[in-house]
Amino acid sequence: MDLALCYIPLINGKSIKPEARGLIKQTKKLANHVTAIVIHCGMKVSDMDLDCDEIYMIELNEDQWPVAANHIHAFQTFNKDRNNETIIFLDSPLYGEIASGLAYIFNKKMINKAMDMVVQQNQLSVKKEIYGGKACSNEIIDQGSLITFDPTYIPVSTKKKTNMPVLHIDYVGPCQVSSIQLVEQKQLNWDEVALTEASCVIGVGRGVHSAFNKDQFQQVEELARILHAPIGGSKVADELQITPREKRIGSSGVYIDQADIYIAIGISGSSQHLDGIKNVRHVVAINSDAAAPIFKRCELGIISPFEEVLPKLVDIIKEKSGVDNSEITSHHQAGV
Repeated sequence: MDLALCYIPLINGKSIKPEARGLIKQTKKLANHVTAIVIHCGMKVSDMDLDCDEIYMIELNEDQWPVAANHIHAFQTFNKDRNNETIIFLDSPLYGEIASGLAYIFNKKMINKAMDMVVQQNQLSVKKEIYGGKACSNEIIDQGSLITFDPTYIPVSTKKKTNMPVLHIDYVGPCQVSSIQLVEQKQLNWDEVALTEASCVIGVGRGVHSAFNKDQFQQVEELARILHAPIGGSKVADELQITPREKRIGSSGVYIDQADIYIAIGISGSSQHLDGIKNVRHVVAINSDAAAPIFKRCELGIISPFEEVLPKLVDIIKEKSGVDNSEITSHHQAGV
């Protein structure tokens, strides 16, 4: 394949997402010449240190940028004579909506959440998860298709490049301003907080399986409530249906990079799970198996059945916090 296009993901239209460089690295596996398209609101040429062959910049205003329809219209202005290029996107709500809209307009094949992709006999072989992540398949598609790439599998890249051609495209289009208005603000319940955004996360594994349908699991939920911490799980916890697939923590699930504290309950600590918590500041492990690998990663390890530990831990937190249970809204308030 000679040409491919990488749709550069941005943060609020003003800075390049960390995944962008890895996305370009992945796109380079498909083509000899990689073009980056940057639809932004206020970025400069000096911000464009991407390792690609050329960059096209289209500027929207701040009201236009969050709306996928404006991206789609702007992209059509750019893409009039480039219909044969494969286009790679980051898989996210905004960029997924942009990709699906363009696939419909251009009548192109689209694949979501790709894990990997290679060129085979002038076609693309795209690897993706099936059966809820329990297996993988390879789908063969034509060049010129649209692909959203699962951020979990984007290769790490810090490579930068300067002095590549940067072209500006003037765009004046129908301004579709976001119709989203703030109606109310409310405190999320502990089980509504995203694992990737929580400052304190509880993880459960095989060790709590016997208690999952018994009263003991309520102890885990009580700890989660007073710490305002969502509950995730290991790969095994997902397979045993203790936690849902989207709550799987590890290299085959989500990374909890924002967490200050991670409490692992009944988790042995496989390498892929430890990879998902590698950026957590403090890890507490509760496991009855003294040989569990999780103890090599934690700062505080408790070798004991969790059913004996959690009631005491909950009582200590309540006593130390000095506040009523209903008032605790974070692990900071709980004194952890």
